[in-house]
Amino acid sequence: MVSTHNAGSTPNRNVAAASAPLELHTWLDAIAEIARAVNRALPLKDLLDLIAGTTCHLTGYDFCGVLLEDPDRECLVIEGSYGLSAAYVANINARCPIRIRSGALGEGPSSRAYRSQRPVALIDIHDDPTCLPWEVVASEQGYHSLLSVPLVVSHAPLGLLNCYTAQRHTFSPREVLLTETIANQAAIAIEATDLRARERARIAELVQLNQRLEEGHAALQRAESVHRDLMRVLLEGEGVDGITRALADMLLCDVVVEDVRGQVIAASTPEGRPCGLPPEYADLLGQRPAEAAGARHTAEIPADVAEPRGRPALVTPVVLDDEIAGRIWAFHPQEAFKPFDRRSLERGAIVVALALLRVRTAQEVEWRLSRDFLDDLLATDRRATEGLLARARQLGTDLSVPHAVVVARHDPPDTAGDTVLRADDDARARRSLLALAQRRADRSGTPALTATRGDHVVVLWPEEGGQTDAAAFAEELRREIRAYAAGWTASVALGPRCDDAAEYGDAYRLACGALDLVQGTGRRERIVSLDDLGVYRLLLQVKRPRELAAFARSVLGPLHDYDGRREIRLVETLQAYMGRGCSTALAAEALNVHANTVSYRLRRIQEL
Repeated sequence: MVSTHNAGSTPNRNVAAASAPLELHTWLDAIAEIARAVNRALPLKDLLDLIAGTTCHLTGYDFCGVLLEDPDRECLVIEGSYGLSAAYVANINARCPIRIRSGALGEGPSSRAYRSQRPVALIDIHDDPTCLPWEVVASEQGYHSLLSVPLVVSHAPLGLLNCYTAQRHTFSPREVLLTETIANQAAIAIEATDLRARERARIAELVQLNQRLEEGHAALQRAESVHRDLMRVLLEGEGVDGITRALADMLLCDVVVEDVRGQVIAASTPEGRPCGLPPEYADLLGQRPAEAAGARHTAEIPADVAEPRGRPALVTPVVLDDEIAGRIWAFHPQEAFKPFDRRSLERGAIVVALALLRVRTAQEVEWRLSRDFLDDLLATDRRATEGLLARARQLGTDLSVPHAVVVARHDPPDTAGDTVLRADDDARARRSLLALAQRRADRSGTPALTATRGDHVVVLWPEEGGQTDAAAFAEELRREIRAYAAGWTASVALGPRCDDAAEYGDAYRLACGALDLVQGTGRRERIVSLDDLGVYRLLLQVKRPRELAAFARSVLGPLHDYDGRREIRLVETLQAYMGRGCSTALAAEALNVHANTVSYRLRRIQEL
């Protein structure tokens, strides 16, 4: 059923053209041209313009527009046209869109045609109150009559084919039928073009996806190749230094490996030269300590921070025993990093972790052997045997030279609650203290034996006269602990010099006792030697008569020397005074002298 509005229209040239028999081949050529456009994969906009132009040429109408749904499915917008000005199309689409639902004045003719899927014809849109929003733009474009035919595919509306005439015109049933025929063919062509466009987009998406898969596969193969090459370097006996050099050559960039404390373990350029980590990188991680400490993925340092040349840097964690053991930095690349460089760096981190594990395993074995040796040494109460000396030499220690016993232990929890170590933290702190002591000894170049005994870390430090070297080592160790320990502190005790194997047990006990005295008073991060303990030193040395005699000589020696020169009997006076409850009168009676003489001698004893 065609809706028309009769208002005394007058026939024009279009009436004759529409009523005249149209030659069949003209229509067939027009339909074939639309089909050929679809087969040529003509863009949708060009196809819609072709449909609008073909409709006008076949029907003799002045203007034609093809309207489709907008992405939000709220309005119909003109996507293709013939004879309509660009200003008209822009105004309709932007200011006066054809709403699919009813508007303020009800449904307009185009909305009715779309929703009912039936053609709607108006002889003059100025006579229809629902066309009020479009009267001005219609007058500017110069048309009066409208025929709106739905584009239907599979019983679903696709859009509209709107035809306009400059003069008032009555659309005959034959015209409407012919226009519907064109609309049906146009709808099929539009759907086919849309399907082809979506197919091309899907093919392009699949091609792009396949390209990414190929790139990912190539990156994976490159990373596997890098992994094999680095494993070969590791199996040939190279350590972290060799792996770092090889990785720098493979990635063509500078590479730095650092431990979890930020200390550089190895660094290299592609030319094999040593290099350092730019301070701005460490500063960048320092701004995000929690993220930097726990990050378990490769991160990219932005180009504006990384380099003036505008090439980002990469940093990836080295994970060992499910803990962050360090980081690998890659920077100053000769070309911008690609995906396979990131993968290769991650594979390099795995190999570095294996190298660190090998070092850690060897160190664990060395520490265990050192601990067993230390237990045997401290249990020895006689001169060193050849077997003990040989075991010491195998561990890099020459017991034929004197050694000082250095004992370190992390401080107990702070009663104020500032620092509290849990059981697992306690074991971790002891291990960290052992590692710091070992590293400090290695850096000094001194062949010192380092091991654990209970909750102590014991270092046998070679001495060549006095404890100057051992004291310096203790101070360096304290600075190392202060710089790198996380959540704990430690104190260090310097035991006496040992010239024979039988002396190490007592020396260790004395150093442990000194630590007990210092830490028992709540003092932290202290370095203590026996000379610092004063009279408390006697309490620790009751099992070493030689030390007691030495202490007595150091304190009472001036009295004996004075008596030898003056024969005043100061030692005898002191004995009498101490033996009689520190009574001057009783001491004077025992010595058969005046009490004033005893008082004078006591003052002299105090002075000496």
